[in-house]
Amino acid sequence: MAKQCIGLDIGSSAIKLVQLKPSGRVMGLQNFGIEPVQPQTIVDGVILNHGALVDAIKNLAKRIHLKGKDMALAVSGNSVIIKRLTIPSMEGAALDEQMEWEVRQNIPFSREEVLVDYEVLIKQTPTGQMEVLLVAAKREIVQQYLQVVRDAGFSPIIVDAAALALQNAVEGGVGFAAGEAVAIINVGATYSTLSIVSSGRPSFNRDLGIGGHTYTEAIQRHLGVSLDGAEAYKVGGAYAALGAQSDVVPQEVHRILWQVSEQVAEEFQRSIDFYMNDAIDARLGRIYLSGGSCLVPQLPKAIQDRSRVPVEIINPFARVVVDTRRFDVDYLRVNAPVATIAFGLAQRRPKDFE
Repeated sequence: MAKQCIGLDIGSSAIKLVQLKPSGRVMGLQNFGIEPVQPQTIVDGVILNHGALVDAIKNLAKRIHLKGKDMALAVSGNSVIIKRLTIPSMEGAALDEQMEWEVRQNIPFSREEVLVDYEVLIKQTPTGQMEVLLVAAKREIVQQYLQVVRDAGFSPIIVDAAALALQNAVEGGVGFAAGEAVAIINVGATYSTLSIVSSGRPSFNRDLGIGGHTYTEAIQRHLGVSLDGAEAYKVGGAYAALGAQSDVVPQEVHRILWQVSEQVAEEFQRSIDFYMNDAIDARLGRIYLSGGSCLVPQLPKAIQDRSRVPVEIINPFARVVVDTRRFDVDYLRVNAPVATIAFGLAQRRPKDFE
């Protein structure tokens, strides 16, 4: 069986790495690690401190004794655009020419600024059309991330969109039911990625400028504490809501976490409603949450109350064979939602690039 890429999710607050190894009909966990990133290293998806990221990757690789060089990484935010298009059915050179025209019509950047790829989702619909997924990313941003990985001593083989890596993670971790539409929301530090998948195919994607920092800034503003203090209260409040350390977290923090969760849930619901209003016969069956900030316990309930759809925090390692002699199972379970994008990337193989 072909070897897998190392999945590397470079986030604004931490780097997450997952390495999988085929084991019969299932995957085994070969390596896993998380490394914090210095504040302001990445802002709005742009790398501002190249050296800090290179050092973080090197430190992580050394600490977990990483073996292998081929990496898959992801980009997201305003520099990435994903569109599902319906066009006349065609193939070969005609399709390539048509997609170049679609790029110029649908991408708000000059053609020279972007790297583009596409995949045919449905070759022929009942009306004689075809559905194609178009993905474009700003060349400058992609090259920044590629150079960081190269300077850390690794080979970047695949660059994916974070939204598509999320889909791969859910598909590999729990699977999709036939005919069902699900929403996947990755709640990151500075922004969140929403991906809606219908019958196993990507249908809608959107990045939103809300995330963990939304909670931290609200606590800082209302309680007048430092940024570090607000972050500690946020994390402590999450644990308190789970029944631990409640004596060290002000009750006011719980109220703030609830208020912000309601606001964040409302933003997610607006995007979901936008999709549902345009989709034909669409019915959302489930919402999966991932990312570090989905662990704020008030958030899943707020989303479920608004959407009236079952909400589940994803564990991408649910089907993965884990050697309990090598890995701390409790640590892995707690951090599984944080590693979702890296897990999706780790399912890619070098030959996917060929």
